[in-house]
Amino acid sequence: MGLVSIVAREDFISLVTDLGIQQMTDDIHFKELIPDTAFIAFSGDEEYAVMAADAAETLIKQGFSLRELAESIQSSINNPLLPADGRPFEAVVAGYSQKGKAQYHIISNIKPLESYYPATGESLYYVNGYEPMLVLERSLKMYGMGTVDQAQAAQIHLLQEASKFIPNVYMNPSSYILKRAN
Repeated sequence: MGLVSIVAREDFISLVTDLGIQQMTDDIHFKELIPDTAFIAFSGDEEYAVMAADAAETLIKQGFSLRELAESIQSSINNPLLPADGRPFEAVVAGYSQKGKAQYHIISNIKPLESYYPATGESLYYVNGYEPMLVLERSLKMYGMGTVDQAQAAQIHLLQEASKFIPNVYMNPSSYILKRAN
C-alpha cells in the first residue's frame, strides 16, 4: 500500500513517501497538479490512483478548487456502479488556495472526505494508517514540526519505524515541499 505522510502549516506543506516521487509513470503515487502550489499523493489500489490522477489533472485545468477536486474524486470512487472489491485506496490533495491558504483533503473509497485547513501557528498532520499515525505523533513530539527540517526529520523517522512493522514499506524516502508564496 505504501506510506504517505503530510505535515501542514500555514507556511509549508511537507510530503514524505516511501513510494517515490514520480511524474506520470506506470507506477503512479504522486502528481504535481499546479507547480509549487498543489499535488495529489496516493496509497493503495493502482487502478484508483490512475483514475484519480487523470481526474485531478482534468479538474484543475477546468478551474476547480482543491476542495471541489477532492469532492469530485471522492464521489467518483464511491460510485455504486464501481465494484466494491475490497481494494483500499486513499489519496491526499494538498496545496494552497488562490488566497494562499494551506489545505489538504483526504479522499478514500472506504471513508467520507476529510478536509483540513491549518490556522496560523497550527501544525496538522496525516499518515495513512492508524499505527503509523501513532508513530508520527511521537516523532513530531520528538523532532518538532515548526520548520520544514523538523517535520521532515519526524516523517523520515516514521518511515524508518514503519518499515519494521508494515510489509512493503520501503526505507527509501522521497519528499516534496510546498511553501506559501509571500
